[in-house]
Amino acid sequence: RGMSLHRYLRVHRLWLVRRQLLAGAESVKAVALAFGFWHLSDFSRSYREQFGETPSETLERGRGR
Repeated sequence: RGMSLHRYLRVHRLWLVRRQLLAGAESVKAVALAFGFWHLSDFSRSYREQFGETPSETLERGRGR
């Protein structure tokens, strides 16, 4: 809906990563790799653009810190 299939799949994977981070995942790197984000700098930039915070900030919130 208003985006390419590639963009939709990337956003969907970002939401899956976010859900794992909010659940208190082991590490940002482990979750990113598990969902197919091989270039961590690109992943981090896309995540911040989508959610307005870094993946590590989300993980900290998920762990209740």
